[in-house]
Amino acid sequence: MKKARIALIGAGRWGKNILKTLESLPECEVAYIETKDYRTLVDKTDIDAVIVATPGATHAEAALPFIKRGLPVFIEKPFTTSLADAQRLQKAAEESGSIIFVGHLHLYNPPYLAIKKLLPSIGKLRWIYAEGSNNGPYRDDMSALLDWAPHDVVLMLDVFGAMPLTVQAWEASLLRPTARLGDIGFIKLEFPNEAVGFIFNSWLFPEKRKKVSIIGEKSSIVFDDIAEKKVVFYENMGPEVAGGVVIRNEPAISCPTYDKGKSLELELKAFLRTVLEKEKPLSGVAEGLNVVRVLDAAERSIAADGVAIEL
Repeated sequence: MKKARIALIGAGRWGKNILKTLESLPECEVAYIETKDYRTLVDKTDIDAVIVATPGATHAEAALPFIKRGLPVFIEKPFTTSLADAQRLQKAAEESGSIIFVGHLHLYNPPYLAIKKLLPSIGKLRWIYAEGSNNGPYRDDMSALLDWAPHDVVLMLDVFGAMPLTVQAWEASLLRPTARLGDIGFIKLEFPNEAVGFIFNSWLFPEKRKKVSIIGEKSSIVFDDIAEKKVVFYENMGPEVAGGVVIRNEPAISCPTYDKGKSLELELKAFLRTVLEKEKPLSGVAEGLNVVRVLDAAERSIAADGVAIEL
């Protein structure tokens, strides 16, 4: 079996999980682990790909030299913390032929993959509500919204199959008001066909939540990544509207099954197929850039007290 030689940049809280998973995969070898200075790896000729798992604000700087070399590069979410950086990485990849793989974990989450199979049965999408919260982690380099919202935004873009028309956002910095590191954030996304998405994120919250509710014209689906039964299907929930009167339906509730694979393992295997077989990633540079576009609009909306930003 041909193995991909991987250089891992960053081995913090999430980087350690990546390292542990990589070491369990027979199709790769972790050739280098760099936690201090990524520049020591820039001229290495015995690596096939690079994984960047450093703090979000450093992603662009750490990834750029390897993208310019044409190597496949996995970049953890957020892809970048600025739109200008995301565009700079995209341009470099186009010039070098590098494949960028953005680490949007939930696109490989087995419960979410099961939900995607159900989507055609729920009818026209009405709205999606996503929430991600916990007691921490309290970061110094980005807000709770930038930390959590990439998960929710990428799922909404994937489910709706379109970019939002407008973005509105609001934020509250309660713990460190002068640092402008929002502890609570809300985003409203208006999509084509009168569909809408709402996102709530907070690291100042007593409960850990990772939940997405998808409301369709016929049926609805709830994805709860914390619950034991992570997918709940509300079949024929409706409701129906007749003559201006809303008629409530009693749905048939079921818990569809899904594969038991681990999301991170499935994601990293997909990246290795990108390296070894040139497989197109589900979350490549275009998808990563779209998520950053939405987050950039959200930050501009916050700065303008919640005004709607058109995309």
